[in-house]
Amino acid sequence: MKRNYMIIILGLAFLCFNLGVSYGQDPGARYKGAYTKSSPIKYVGKKDFVIDGLEISSSGNEIGIALFNCENVVIKNSKFGPIPLARAIHLENCKNITIIDCTFENVQSGLRASLSQGIKFEHNDVTNLVGRLKGSNELGIMAQFIEVSGAGNSISYNAAENFLGESSTEDIINLWMSNGTQQSPITVKGNWLRGGGDSDSGGGILIGDGGGSYQIAEDNILVDPGQYGIGIAGGHNMTLRNNKVYAKKQYFTNVGMSICNWYEKETGQSHTITVENNLLNYTNKGGFVHNWWYHTSMPTVKGKDTNKHDSSLTASILPTQIIGRARSGAAPSDPGNETPGGGSTPLPGEQPGNGSGSGEQPGNESEQPSDDDNEPGTGEESETPGVELPNIDNHSSISIYLDRYKRVCVNIRGRLNSASVTVANDKGEVIYEQSIRRFHTVISRKPTSGKYYVYVKNGTREHLKTLDIR
Repeated sequence: MKRNYMIIILGLAFLCFNLGVSYGQDPGARYKGAYTKSSPIKYVGKKDFVIDGLEISSSGNEIGIALFNCENVVIKNSKFGPIPLARAIHLENCKNITIIDCTFENVQSGLRASLSQGIKFEHNDVTNLVGRLKGSNELGIMAQFIEVSGAGNSISYNAAENFLGESSTEDIINLWMSNGTQQSPITVKGNWLRGGGDSDSGGGILIGDGGGSYQIAEDNILVDPGQYGIGIAGGHNMTLRNNKVYAKKQYFTNVGMSICNWYEKETGQSHTITVENNLLNYTNKGGFVHNWWYHTSMPTVKGKDTNKHDSSLTASILPTQIIGRARSGAAPSDPGNETPGGGSTPLPGEQPGNGSGSGEQPGNESEQPSDDDNEPGTGEESETPGVELPNIDNHSSISIYLDRYKRVCVNIRGRLNSASVTVANDKGEVIYEQSIRRFHTVISRKPTSGKYYVYVKNGTREHLKTLDIR
């Protein structure tokens, strides 16, 4: 009897299966252990140590942890707050400091790092930055870099929630007069920020404040972050891409994205500015949608036409629970070292991932099947009963692989052009399909064991891969 093949015509005739909202990775703290109460800590000129599992509060103006001229320090698995009148963490003239898997509740501000290098603020939970609400003279900011420079600087994969009346924020994330490098820009990636205000000048994420260079904010999701959503305030080699920003009408809301060189007289003209593939639905206090503002001080902005108003964006672009989500039972999403200076931070004694550092490859290449494994045309698929795969010229800009949690992941280098991913089972039946709006996409629906065919299309570029999940 002649074999009856099912022809998979991927990307052309597949039906769309709506399997619900996929939020991707879960930012925030992953530590589930206990804390040991501690008084505030201050070190000067100390090197190579770890602060682990402490709970620090202060009713006065004493900073939770203050480090001056310190190097190679990890602050992890710790809790800060209430500290209503002072910063939780202050760094000055420090090198290679990592703050990871910490919880901040009712603190004046989270982190201020000045004149420092190699600073990472990653996988932290932050609730209610009280700012000036309790009598402090300082603005409420989750994480601020002031004249931070060099490689390996990151504010990434944090979750922050601020409630009006219980908090008072300026910029939730701010980069002031800071300079990354071409190979390792200062990275603000994968943060979930909900709530902010009511400052008439503050908002969600501001890069290039005071000037600076080589900074990138990407793959962040912001809901009701303040007067503005995201912005570039000056400098050169600045990038905003792949962010989602939503705000309802409030008495202080203005614009979703602000692109303006406020410091041209002091720092010179801005150049090499990229603003691309951002989705916005931002309602001004006047009741009209005001998604972006491009000032004439930045006349040349790459990617302007790729930013879109998406009327379907609502507060539901973030899940109901963002604080504690990463430690609430499901295996945490570890993004790996996906961007220069960003991603998961190896602690002392651990080996960092050997990613390419290009910003689009997974952090642990041992988890990514080789392009030579199970590719169409190599023989394995032609022997699969019931399925005949089309002959596709796999483009090198697209990578398909399994992460350590056996989830299907897709990385795309270059501009996204109506990109999509489709997954079929071993019978050729479509079981999942979604559009791709990020350069790194995780399919949250974990499949059962078996063979799957994953097809990704980005404009005229395409890639088909067979994955065996065991």
